[in-house]
Amino acid sequence: MGAGSGGVSVNVGGLVIGGKLVAITAETNWPDEQQDDKSPVISRATHLNAQRDPDTGYDQPSEIVFQWAAPSLIGSGRVDASLRVEVGDNTAPHGLIEKVDLLAEIPYVVKVAVNYVAGTKPYIYQWLNPVKLNIRGPDSILPGLADGLDVEGRLYNEATFIS
Repeated sequence: MGAGSGGVSVNVGGLVIGGKLVAITAETNWPDEQQDDKSPVISRATHLNAQRDPDTGYDQPSEIVFQWAAPSLIGSGRVDASLRVEVGDNTAPHGLIEKVDLLAEIPYVVKVAVNYVAGTKPYIYQWLNPVKLNIRGPDSILPGLADGLDVEGRLYNEATFIS
């Protein structure tokens, strides 16, 4: 590890409205780098109220805010979507499906070698929760979109931690 390492987050997304792909997003957040809220493309999963998970040693969020925004692939204008989901904490998880210890999925000899050489212990948290997605964009994509639409559904999301 060196200067600038650690705490990097990467988010890639796509927005499908009315059965059509209307926006593609991707963003990387480097340590100590301020993200621009006026960027033409936004693709973020912001972890809030994190607490140390004794099972994994990582700071697990209790809430996640997702934001996506990009120029529309259909016509002109910008498409924005956001949602907030509560995933609970270690003592009272909400929608936690599984905490996957990736090294537990490989043979013991390989696991010991990887852990010794790289010192990594990757975990993936998986959740499934009810959410309400707020979407805004040009009415040319879907009537009423300019005023904003709320879409209720279920969100499957993952957060991967690698040290």
